[in-house]
Amino acid sequence: MNKENNKQDFIVTTTNGTRWGATAASFGQVRREFFSKNFGTGMEIESIKRGKLFSDEESEQLRKEKIEESIR
Repeated sequence: MNKENNKQDFIVTTTNGTRWGATAASFGQVRREFFSKNFGTGMEIESIKRGKLFSDEESEQLRKEKIEESIR
């Protein structure tokens, strides 16, 4: 099976308490790619857990708001 098909949602918490959503095939991939996407300087990972940062309903609402803002 292709790794793209095995992607999962993760919640990354930094040492300052900020939570980030990430999608990857493994915990290791999240750890490797997190710093390249989020600047990395001065940021340290406190924990990585499986799960979604937002519920499906919240994600849908955010998507709708993004579309509305882009139309304006």
